[in-house]
Amino acid sequence: MTEPAPATVAEAQAIWDRTVASARKELLAHRYAADPALLAQGQYFLGNLETVAFNMYVAPRQQYPAFYTQSFFMPFELSWGTQNPDFLNHNAFIDGARTYRIWGNAKGSYWTTIQAMTGFWGDEKMAQLGQIDFDDIPIAENGDFEIFMGPNPPADTKGKTWLKLDPAAHNVMLAVREVYMDWESTRIVDLHIETLDRDADAPMWFDEQELAKRIAKGAKFIEFAWRFSSGQMDKAKASPPVNSFVMPSGATEVGGNPVAAYVPMQFEVAPDEALIIAMTPIEARYWGFQTASVWGQTNDYSYHQSSLNAEQAKVDSDGKVRLVLSLSDPGVPNWLDPVGVGTGSVLLRWYKAKGTAVPETQLVPLAELRRHLPRDTPTVTPAERAEQLKARARASLRRFKQ
Repeated sequence: MTEPAPATVAEAQAIWDRTVASARKELLAHRYAADPALLAQGQYFLGNLETVAFNMYVAPRQQYPAFYTQSFFMPFELSWGTQNPDFLNHNAFIDGARTYRIWGNAKGSYWTTIQAMTGFWGDEKMAQLGQIDFDDIPIAENGDFEIFMGPNPPADTKGKTWLKLDPAAHNVMLAVREVYMDWESTRIVDLHIETLDRDADAPMWFDEQELAKRIAKGAKFIEFAWRFSSGQMDKAKASPPVNSFVMPSGATEVGGNPVAAYVPMQFEVAPDEALIIAMTPIEARYWGFQTASVWGQTNDYSYHQSSLNAEQAKVDSDGKVRLVLSLSDPGVPNWLDPVGVGTGSVLLRWYKAKGTAVPETQLVPLAELRRHLPRDTPTVTPAERAEQLKARARASLRRFKQ
């Protein structure tokens, strides 16, 4: 049963405050709270969720849409939901009863998708409306593209990309995932959106009732995101073994891309240990590994090699990819840096894959690592790593205009 929306901002703010207080109480009682590093990550995470909740539910004007790249995900500052280091996420919020035009230029980009969802984690209903794959739409030789969305198709649909919206869904989230494989050479997509039939008197400022409703929805987002990230969503499932990947699954019920699969692992690695992750590469439009905190905060990927994709990872002479997760640099090309905390998660995800895979793992003493790797595994010197990280930071932050 749907609860009635609060009538005043004061009522809504009280809901927000109770939600945050309840999550903080659960955090302090959580099994990870005994570890000061994990507790500090959790405290940061709750503050992060408040920022994202405001940006996602209170701030958007659905008839005055824009694609935001810094309101929900940042390389470190806003990190939740295990966002992908190889993606630039653009998010827009629109009204399903209105008609929109999306246009821009994709020249030099690798691959992009636009996923439309009725609502998200703070809404009473969340469902997939559809997806646009840039592999399947007309793109001009110069890179120009044009997309229309709305409850009714354009008068002339010939040669036009069209996605039907639900006119009863007044908070439709557009999630654009712009994929970077070669961080240095991939170009940023030029992306714009406009409302074609906006109300002439559509308000920019909200009245108290509307603002209260949005604040209450933001509180629901905080509650859902906390429950999802603290493990409460899967209480019926057995805890996965540490340092082992589990079978791949989809995640469309929580907003995951319908053409993606997700293969997670919880890890625990001591300072004198290394975890070898081995996989025969699969054929896919995209695949990549990343590290994150136990709360699903993607580790900093600009200044640390905390992720590797199919373009970045070195393939060994036997055709396998071997990554090494360790707290200190092991001097191998495929180091996966957990960024100073030995307890966290690794997520492998792929898109539009042919086949499936579950990586194998082996925990070994760090001092004996070379004995467990191919003899021809190259050595990366500290100076070489420093140069690699400088280039990585420049390429990553370029996406965010930094």
